[in-house]
Amino acid sequence: MQDLGLRQPRIEGEEYLSIIDEFIEAVLTRWPKAIVQFEDFQMKWAFKTLKRYQERFCMFNDDVKVTAGVALAGLLGTVREQG
Repeated sequence: MQDLGLRQPRIEGEEYLSIIDEFIEAVLTRWPKAIVQFEDFQMKWAFKTLKRYQERFCMFNDDVKVTAGVALAGLLGTVREQG
């Protein structure tokens, strides 16, 4: 099997966030009412990006909000079954 991806360290810190900032600005310039889904970001970035952007535009991170939503749905379903 052939290796996939670049064999180099991932970018980190402010360099990483500046790339995300640039992308977000481009999306919102082109589509101001866009909903942005952050899909499968590393967990160490999930909460940072959510906190950084959630007041600026409509966005969600599936690793954070969807997981919480599924857990809440399970709890509500259990409560409903218990009466």
